[in-house]
Amino acid sequence: MTREREVGRRRRQERRKQQKRLCRTMFALCLLAFLLGVLCGRLAFAKEKTVSGQEETGGEEDAGAMAGGAPGTAGGALSSGQADKADWRLTLVNASHPLEDGYVPELAEIENNYYFDARAVGALQEMLADGRKEGLDFWVCSAYRTIEKQTELYEDKVRRLEAEGMSRQEALSGAAAVVAYPGTSEHNLGLAVDIVARDYQLLDERQEETAEQQWLMKNCWRYGFILRYPTDKTEETGIIYEPWHYRYVGREAAEEITRQEICLEEYLGYESSQLPEGTGQGDTEAYRGRPDAASSAA
Repeated sequence: MTREREVGRRRRQERRKQQKRLCRTMFALCLLAFLLGVLCGRLAFAKEKTVSGQEETGGEEDAGAMAGGAPGTAGGALSSGQADKADWRLTLVNASHPLEDGYVPELAEIENNYYFDARAVGALQEMLADGRKEGLDFWVCSAYRTIEKQTELYEDKVRRLEAEGMSRQEALSGAAAVVAYPGTSEHNLGLAVDIVARDYQLLDERQEETAEQQWLMKNCWRYGFILRYPTDKTEETGIIYEPWHYRYVGREAAEEITRQEICLEEYLGYESSQLPEGTGQGDTEAYRGRPDAASSAA
């Protein structure tokens, strides 16, 4: 009888142990399920937030994307007049929008002792390298120019006009018609570059006939550049046609400007009426036709 009670007691103890193990197992499974639920919820929330953020931005431009087809109607692209005028890449410099006093960009060498804004020099170098891979012979003849250099060019033109018999006031006005007044040239900004064919370095309209310019006009937007002074935009830009002067504005703006066949002033929403009277002669005129294109005052 005693033996039977002992066996029964042991069996009850074993059942209680099994029940405790089962309870612990069930608790562990419930805790695991709870933690998995929390994790899945956070992942779903993060994914939803990411997708929402992408929709709001409309897909920002990929600064490294240099390949692609012709400019198209990219979704979310800014139309003219809606551009962010605070974007450093879109800084407007012309006769009515001079640079701030003392402005000097951070510079990096392009090649051959010519310098460019360090934030955009990589895009310029890539454009030149890709064209050269196709057998083109580019020659950078002007890039960043200091205010002091621009002043020297302007004052030199004033002196030459005075030597021709003009009064001081006439010489000042005449010089401004062909050489950009210091602080109003894009070359002082550090985002403009003059590129010519090595075997034809004259700054005239025949430059557009070279293979180098044909390639640049077709492909520069892929690298964030535009032909700054197109043939039919003198009224808007205040500068005559210059098929050698390229300006960095960033890939998105370059594509949109090229697609719409507009100039930077139109893209930014400025009217031609905002330009001072007397513009439109071009600020390279004094040096046009000279083989030493590096002296260009554009």
